[in-house]
Amino acid sequence: MKNKLKKVLLVDDSQSTNFFNKVIIEKSDVAEEISIAKNGIEALEYLHSGNIPEIIFLDLNMPVMNGWEFLIEYQKLDKGMKGSIIIVMLGASLNKKEENFIKSIPEVKESREKMLNKEIVNDIMNTYFIESISVTPSN
Repeated sequence: MKNKLKKVLLVDDSQSTNFFNKVIIEKSDVAEEISIAKNGIEALEYLHSGNIPEIIFLDLNMPVMNGWEFLIEYQKLDKGMKGSIIIVMLGASLNKKEENFIKSIPEVKESREKMLNKEIVNDIMNTYFIESISVTPSN
């Protein structure tokens, strides 16, 4: 039996993007639980409720609380609440000021396309998690 991540959190206001990315993660068979937050406030509530995902896939452009505002509030969380979470930005094209801000947050590791695919999921798993999970691309 392969090792899986216990929890993954998708943070995006787009229902279709969340559905698509959740299906890709499920088909990649890398996570036991996939949760969805529609904005930064829901993501913070998820973390405050004691849920610590291994990875957060974060969209930047959302109503209520966007990804930038989430990252500012995220930095204020105590270390125990953050655990060792990896944050991957989705669909972000950044200017120099934004890139510098992102670099100041050690948990933000990279930016990827908004729509995941099995190869991206496998690459992230191999890059950031000790026990890599092999995902076979489907034709």
